Amino acid sequence: MKPRVAVVLSGYGVIPRGAETMLAELLPRLQDRFELHVYSRSGQGPGGVRRPAIPRSFLEPLYLGSRTGRKVLDTLYLDPIHTEWTSHLLLSLPALLRGRYQVIWHETGLWGGFILGAVRRLTGARLLDYAHSSHPGWELPFARRRPDAYVTANPELAERVRAEVPGLRVEVIPQGIDCQLFQPQAAPIDLPLAGPVALFVGALSPEKEPLLAVEAVAGAGLSLVITGAGPLEEQVDSLALAKLGEARYRRLTMDRADLPGLYTATDVTLLTSPLESGALAVLEAMACGRPVVTARDRIRSDLVSDGGLLVADQTPAAYAEALTQAVDRDWADRPRQRALAFSVDRQADRFGDLLDELAREGRS
Repeated sequence: MKPRVAVVLSGYGVIPRGAETMLAELLPRLQDRFELHVYSRSGQGPGGVRRPAIPRSFLEPLYLGSRTGRKVLDTLYLDPIHTEWTSHLLLSLPALLRGRYQVIWHETGLWGGFILGAVRRLTGARLLDYAHSSHPGWELPFARRRPDAYVTANPELAERVRAEVPGLRVEVIPQGIDCQLFQPQAAPIDLPLAGPVALFVGALSPEKEPLLAVEAVAGAGLSLVITGAGPLEEQVDSLALAKLGEARYRRLTMDRADLPGLYTATDVTLLTSPLESGALAVLEAMACGRPVVTARDRIRSDLVSDGGLLVADQTPAAYAEALTQAVDRDWADRPRQRALAFSVDRQADRFGDLLDELAREGRS
């Protein structure tokens, strides 16, 4: 009998961000080994279980409208994403308690850690928490809830968690990419923009710093394509049209299956977020043979190597200079070769082995 694993992520099948995308890649590769039940707002995924939540988009305008209010909500872990996670988990609790799960793999935030700790005591299920952020202000409190396994793709974050939460099992599993889907041979989509063209892939939210990306592209004299959504959409569009004009700017909504053609239609991918856990867009771009320009930290230094340029200063001028160098350089196949070192199948195998270990510990 396959071990029963609940996967709790409210945005799965709803929000195309890194956490949801990673699970969409991994879970089909794991369903032969486990009986999976994905709890989300959409009900999609293997064994999908639909449960409602207070959507983060409902609260984001209020949250972003006041710096003082934002500070209070952040301090209480009642920001929009935590509110969504917690409300979704509360409405999923009856099924989780009845589900006879050996493992609960969750992204539920601080309050979810408390709630699922009680579920563990009642049911014997083991808890797996994956760090989709590298922000210590989030991840250290989550780790202090002491899941049975705390997983990150970031070795630097792993070292800090081990130091500050002694005895916690911390595993480093590198991000993976499907290099069959993302490849240089993908037919480029038609972009009516003057080249060279920079691409920004990510949520239009403060932690990703999309406004910095717009300033940098304008400083480098490039065109810009953005694919992503979020609470800063209007600000990003307004700034981009002011700095670049309609002739040099597009914001697109893309299905994941169409992303390879977007990468191959552009010249360089830009990721301006100061903190990242997996930096999936970096691997996607390099797998399609395109260089990346992104912030310098340990995880992105490991991922990028000679497949792009790393920026030490979070300033438009520093990113603009790196973008100019990136589009002028002959990268040959170095980005693609670097991405080939990060297999999503290897990542799935590592998660599968960890889930097997936890399932053996969990009570059936």
